[in-house]
Amino acid sequence: MSVSFLSMLLRATKNLETTVACQLDLEKRMGLQLAQAVLDDLLIPSYSFTGDTLFDVDTVQRIMMNYLECHMDRNHLSFNADDEYVSPPSSDSERVGKLMENYLAEIATDRNLSVSKFIGIAELIPEQSRITEDGMYRAVDIYLKAHPSLSDMEKKKVCSVMDCQKLSREACAHAAQNDRLPVQTVVQVLYYEQQRLRDVMDGSLIGGEPSVLPSKGNNLYSTDIHHHVPDELSILRRQNEELKMELLKLKMKLKEIETSTMKATTSSPMGNISISSDKPPLPRKSFINSVSKRLGKLSPFGVTPQNPKARAKPAKDRRHSIS
Repeated sequence: MSVSFLSMLLRATKNLETTVACQLDLEKRMGLQLAQAVLDDLLIPSYSFTGDTLFDVDTVQRIMMNYLECHMDRNHLSFNADDEYVSPPSSDSERVGKLMENYLAEIATDRNLSVSKFIGIAELIPEQSRITEDGMYRAVDIYLKAHPSLSDMEKKKVCSVMDCQKLSREACAHAAQNDRLPVQTVVQVLYYEQQRLRDVMDGSLIGGEPSVLPSKGNNLYSTDIHHHVPDELSILRRQNEELKMELLKLKMKLKEIETSTMKATTSSPMGNISISSDKPPLPRKSFINSVSKRLGKLSPFGVTPQNPKARAKPAKDRRHSIS
């Protein structure tokens, strides 16, 4: 039976609420043939009607676990039986990995999909089946766009399912300008892109000029990695400069946020009181006070007037002497 027919039977059993054993048997059969499945075979609607996810994510998770168990059993038997059993080719695992990445990108638009379920599906995809992380990055970006109210900790957990070191140059350029990603993920992308540029430059210097220039007998449009290395280096340098500019923009935004918070704290009433109490007197006021005191001592008739307090003291002495 084909996977599409098994998927149709599984949907019917869930809609008719048949026995659990029948549903589990169909899920196991689909897991054995998951390499021949397409995306529509996995988009099984949820018949719970409880306001949960739009698609039945738990069923697909069990199907993927059945596939992984079968894959591990085949590898174990192939190792113990001296090549009597042949393990599945790498193309099948890569096809399954691509299928699950497309499934993640499809269900990521569901607002009711929790972070734990998204991470649970993503962690089931083997790393050896993912040549690049572009498909995983696409699913993560769609999920972050559909769930803008996630906290920074939840965003970090979602981004932890992808390996930034295996992103392509196009994905790195997009991730460096993506405001939905946390700052830590963007820094990792910039670091690995700079490390990749350094490795390419070191390889070109070690290889020398003969590896840069193609020979006359070779095809100029071949996919040899040693062809057109100067063009490749110039492209990588330009992209590295663009990534550095994006990193500087992020730092500037962070500084603007810090300055705005400092202004908000200094503009508060408590901040004004503390600043005014610590401020020293102005030198201009002290100079004016000294000049005014000197002018007050001068008299237009050339006689310095006596201090009224000095007059009061002898009067008090006289009163005491009379009494």
